[in-house]
Amino acid sequence: MQNQIEELFHLYYRPLCVYAIGLLNDVNFAEDVVMDCFVKLWKRQNANVEIKDVKSYLYLMVRNACYDYNKTAQIDKVDLDNLNCETELNENEKFSEIAANLWTAIDTLPRQCRKIFLMSRRDGMKYSEIVEELGISIKTVEAQMSKAYKVLRGKAKDIYFFIQSFFA
Repeated sequence: MQNQIEELFHLYYRPLCVYAIGLLNDVNFAEDVVMDCFVKLWKRQNANVEIKDVKSYLYLMVRNACYDYNKTAQIDKVDLDNLNCETELNENEKFSEIAANLWTAIDTLPRQCRKIFLMSRRDGMKYSEIVEELGISIKTVEAQMSKAYKVLRGKAKDIYFFIQSFFA
């Protein structure tokens, strides 16, 4: 059972944190909320509570915990009767979901490919800088970036368009 929780943690922790950050606008609180949700999941599994769709269950737990946190901390009071606010929340949730899917897809890349991709896109390094730091050829960097885009493009068109607009 512990191995299952560890596997779920490695698979969903980062995407859930991105999702929670979109709802809370605070990295530290988001990480706390996600960690608390994993603890609750672990306790429920130890109590032999059957959960059919763990991914959906985790996202629902995180969303509810974020909303509860916002209520108790009185951060960003939300008038749910206001249609514009509700629309804005839905757009934030969609962005958070796309970002979470992006990180999940990036995590599926082979180690070297992921490292080169993140150095280029997240850290803003030029190919020549990556070549110097890793001691590899420019062709290797180009091939790995091409591979990363191909894999990510294959995962979902939304993620690819997100990468193009967000990291450009």
